[in-house]
Amino acid sequence: MDIEKIKKFNSELIEKKITICCAESITAGLLASTIASIPGASSVLKGSIVTYNPELKISILGVKPETLFKHSAESIETTVEMVNGLVKTYSNAQLYVAVTGVASEPLENSGVIKKWGQVYIAIYYNNEVYETDKIIDFIKTDEIEIRNEIREKTVDLILEKILEVIYKPVS
Repeated sequence: MDIEKIKKFNSELIEKKITICCAESITAGLLASTIASIPGASSVLKGSIVTYNPELKISILGVKPETLFKHSAESIETTVEMVNGLVKTYSNAQLYVAVTGVASEPLENSGVIKKWGQVYIAIYYNNEVYETDKIIDFIKTDEIEIRNEIREKTVDLILEKILEVIYKPVS
């Protein structure tokens, strides 16, 4: 992780008085951990929920079982429901982000075809949801190294997308 990038991210959110709340699946807490790695992070980070298992997506964030069945746990539809559930559950932040994706080689029998490195991000800010659906490129060859490379690059992408959203011109 690029410490200067994280410092800049945190200071941008502090300057704009924006706090963040996260629902993480693929990143399994890495996003919150990254934000918290810089002193003063409590001015930015309200908290994060790791909902790695679909049962937690349903019970904590209110994701509909039919969404998981139809689109899978790793989909933009699920991710949007996660971020909306986060907003309803924890109304004390200005910005909310949810993330899902595929960090390992997808199973053949999962029912929904996904690519290795496919990530889905939903950001809720100023009553709008911003969606990102992207395949993260990786260069590692070992499966564990690939997983971690995808997770780290996903966190970098989320930080970039959040800055884009908060600096998006109002139309």
